[in-house]
This record gives sequence, C-alpha cells and structure tokens, in this order.
Amino acid sequence: MKKVTLQVIADRLNVSKALVSKALSNDPAVNDETRETIWKTAEEMGYRFKHQRKSNITADKTGILAVLMPRAYLDDMEYWGKVIHGIEKELEIHNFSMILSSIDIALEPGEGLPSSISDKKADGAIVMGHLPDSYMNYLKSISFPFVMVDANILDSSINHVLANNFLGAYQATMYLLQSGHSRLGFVGDQETSWSFHERYRGFEEAVRTFNRKAKSGELASFEVIEGVGVSGKGMYVTKEFGEVLKRQVTSENPLTALFCANDLTAFESLKLLGEWGISCPEQVSVVGFDDLTLTELMQPRLTTVRVPKADIGCRAAQMALRCIRNPEATAEHVLLSTQLIERASVKKWR
Repeated sequence: MKKVTLQVIADRLNVSKALVSKALSNDPAVNDETRETIWKTAEEMGYRFKHQRKSNITADKTGILAVLMPRAYLDDMEYWGKVIHGIEKELEIHNFSMILSSIDIALEPGEGLPSSISDKKADGAIVMGHLPDSYMNYLKSISFPFVMVDANILDSSINHVLANNFLGAYQATMYLLQSGHSRLGFVGDQETSWSFHERYRGFEEAVRTFNRKAKSGELASFEVIEGVGVSGKGMYVTKEFGEVLKRQVTSENPLTALFCANDLTAFESLKLLGEWGISCPEQVSVVGFDDLTLTELMQPRLTTVRVPKADIGCRAAQMALRCIRNPEATAEHVLLSTQLIERASVKKWR
C-alpha cells in the first residue's frame, strides 16, 4: 500500500504541500474551511498524524448540536436514521456532539423545544421535516442558529438542505414515458409537503416536455390520485384513496403506470393492487421515491429514486457549523442530486 504523505494529500486536493503542512499543524493562517477539508481528506486517506487535531470549540461554545424532529418520525427511522447518521459522522470530524430531541408538534415552541435550546446547552440546531412554522419563527426570534432539512417552510433567510425532488421526479417520469406508458398517475397529495409538491412539479413537467416532442396521436396524459401523504404526524391514507386508485386502474382507459410521491405511497399502492388481482409490472408499472431498504426486498423489486440521505445529513451539519461560526453569513439553499434506480417494477409497454 502506498504511503500517505503530505504530497499525496496535496495532489489529491490539488493544493500545495506547504498548505497541507500548515493545515495539519493547526496554523491559524489557514482558514477554517480549508483546514477542515485538509484534515478530513487526510483522515479518510489514512494519514498518520504527528499533531492532535485542533478543536473548533471555543470557550463560549458547548460543542453540542441539537437535532429536532417531529415525534411521529420515530416510526420512520429507516429514512431519518440515515440522515442522522450523516449528521453524526460529520460532527465527529469537528469534535461536536449531537442531542436528538423528538417534538410533540401539538405543543407550542416554548413547551415543545428541549431545554438544550432555552438553556443554551447547544450551539445550534438542525430542524428535520415538518415542524410547525412557529418553531422556526421562535428560533429566529431568539437568534438561535439553525438549519432546516426537507422542511415545508419557504424562507430565503433560513439555511435549507433538500434532495433535488423536481429533477428526480422528472427523470423517473420520463423513464416511464420512454418505456411506452402514455396513461400515467401521480399518487400522493402534492400539497402535503414541499417535497411532494416538487415531485409533482417534476412529474408534470416531464409529461409536458414529452408531449411537446411527441407526434400527434402519441400524446401522454395523466391523472392525480389523492388521499395519501405525509405530515408532521406521519403517513396517512384516507378511505377514499383505494376507491380512486381502483377506479383509475380498472377503467376502460386505465392507467398503466404510477409515479408514487414516496416509497411508502408505492408500498400502499402495490398492496391494494395485489388485493384486486392486478399484477405489477404486467398490468401496472410502479415507481417510488426515497429508496428505502424494503424496495430491494419486495416482489417485484421497486424501481425508485434514491435520495442521498446520509449526504443530506452531512451537508446539514456543515451548514449548521457554518451558522454557528458566522451567524451573519448569507443563507444557502442546497439541493443534492438524486439517482433513478431501475428495478423490476417497470415494464416496457406496447
């Protein structure tokens, strides 16, 4: 195995050997961001350090970050657990610790927020998912540094990390259209969350783009099947959902493909299709979104859009630390790329 030297690290980062040496010696002349990048790269490459890493924690900081999420999300830790793993891994690099607090969203912020916020036992926070706007407004009112992850509130002054839901949905829908499906369904309540809304927007734009280029008589059409979605209270399914879905897949001009706003929605749709004796993908192709573990274990294996969950957590932690160090920095809205994962639940249509 090749020995990891300062020059090898410098070559990897395309910087000078002198800069790497200064960063690993904790030279204050190297800015924080560059020093962190070099330390992180050196650690990943297995460099043998001569110096201890300099802590980013100052005398007025606790070195603790609070992670806040609705209590209902504890039932979906397969998704959020990977985000949390990404947060924890990144914080470890920076000598920070994490406190995870689940929130009863029925409570007002003064009651619902953990004491680590009010007692200043944490330096900042990452807010995950659908906490009420009042929580974000409260954190802003006390000038507490925080970052949102996949939240619903639209505020350009707040740092926010999301998957690129629009492009992910666009790519998945175009895949169905190019597979020959011309009668599509979008499954999910688009107004239930910002991520669902963006996925619907990408779905609709793909159909529109396809039709602009299609020949007369080859135009695609779609239906929206509502009654299933997510909120701060978790996933919900209305009694009307099954009735609408059944009507759309058994009509004289049935849907042949479903784009589901997330994998849980896809699971629910597939369960109902099975109960009605409608096979996937022979009669109806199905695509999900998120790439949960079950998508690879079920039959048929579910085609879905992979969300970089751990990377989202990592990026959110980096943002939060930046907010703590520099509260006046311009807010960032970061979209991380998704990936279409082709499996067995989509069939080319005649």
